Amino acid sequence: MRKNLVIVLAAVAMVATAACGASGGDAEKAGGGEEGASTTTTAATSEAAAGTYGDLEGVCGAGDATVKDGEGGGATDQLNIGVATDRTSTIRPGLNKEMWDASVAFSEWCNAQGGVKGLKINLVELPGALLEVESAMSTACTGVFAMVGGGFAQDNFEFSGKDGSDFHKCGLIDIPGYAVSPEKSDSNGQVQPVPNPATSVATTWMRDYEALNPDLAGKIAIAYASLPALEIVKDKYVAGAEDVGLDVVDTFSFPATGQSDWTPMAQRIIDSGATTLLWVGEAGFAASLIGTLKQQGWTGKALLETNMYDPLLFSAGDDAVEGTVLRQTAHPLEEADRWPAIQQYLDTLDEYVPDAKTGPLGVQATSAWLLFAVAAGKCAEAGDGVIDRTCVLQQADAIAEWNGGGLHATVDPASGATATAGECGMLMVVKDGKFERLYPKLDGKGDDGDGFHCPKDGVAEVPANAGKGKVDPSRPI
Repeated sequence: MRKNLVIVLAAVAMVATAACGASGGDAEKAGGGEEGASTTTTAATSEAAAGTYGDLEGVCGAGDATVKDGEGGGATDQLNIGVATDRTSTIRPGLNKEMWDASVAFSEWCNAQGGVKGLKINLVELPGALLEVESAMSTACTGVFAMVGGGFAQDNFEFSGKDGSDFHKCGLIDIPGYAVSPEKSDSNGQVQPVPNPATSVATTWMRDYEALNPDLAGKIAIAYASLPALEIVKDKYVAGAEDVGLDVVDTFSFPATGQSDWTPMAQRIIDSGATTLLWVGEAGFAASLIGTLKQQGWTGKALLETNMYDPLLFSAGDDAVEGTVLRQTAHPLEEADRWPAIQQYLDTLDEYVPDAKTGPLGVQATSAWLLFAVAAGKCAEAGDGVIDRTCVLQQADAIAEWNGGGLHATVDPASGATATAGECGMLMVVKDGKFERLYPKLDGKGDDGDGFHCPKDGVAEVPANAGKGKVDPSRPI
């Protein structure tokens, strides 16, 4: 069981690299951005026009579309959609529940509008429970038209190689809420609304951090959980830092189950001369290490990925992580009053899933559902009312600019190895026990639109990871 737990914790951490992934629940450590900023952005409305989500019009509504016979999981008059989830795990109960909650809320909202071109969504839970992905895929192979809005922490197990449970052998398609492993993230048969390719990495957050902290950014230490999957993330960080011109003075591995005493690692980091810490792991463990570093007299800063935007970051006390900087590519929940799509995400959850967990992974899942609905709608319009799998992927892949109706930074939702990490991002900081915007200030220097910084040199290549995706050459996309 301990080995299984190691896998679980590591897989959760991998979600960090999906451009707006987070493992936590409600954003209860709200900060709210800079004072007065709401006067410079569009205020969210309490009610959107029928079928409209954020700034996407006609996402759902009446119609007479049908699903291509033989592809609908036993139905042509409704959309049987599978949601990959680990929330039923007994090892980590409720893991990434916010993605399931977002899927329930979106499907209920969409069906209330009339469905996707008149096709109601029927959710089919695919309970991977961390260790039962093959069983979940068996359900998907016979019972769904597509997989949408979910994700397995061990999504490499989607490719079992067996006729009744292998993603490719079953001819499935996926618009996932996130992808974790290189096998999945660089596979074909799927289009990610927020790409997390193994072959490129965003560097904007590192460049912006360096500009704000020139005395600290030059010497970086990377701490990572000691599993092959997480070593890939560590290697991406190294590639990104080197592209920016920063010196990675050392890397430090730790058991993915954490440590009872972080003092030895903290001392090793201090002895390395590092003044900035990058982290690959869970928020609670990060808080423990950062707090221990401060207790040992370290005066550097931690620069964390998006999965640290999590109440667990405060588990070692607010003072332990004060001043910590975090990358974000989705609009913060604290700024919901400024971003209509974020407010609609929260309002929809409040209406349809009162006990919902919220967080960036829920935002990302919602973006996946929106991309699916838009692509499926276009298929119905182009195909005499018939929606088929290949068309959905082609329509989704054809969209060159996507922000989920205003949920997150604009990206290119490409398929497989053609996907590229998005260059846009923003930085948040822990201040007085809360998350708040650090850079760019809204409508200030560096704000290239909608509160994100989007430099042209914000992505680095990671060629060492090329060719690891599970690709079926017989598939057109």
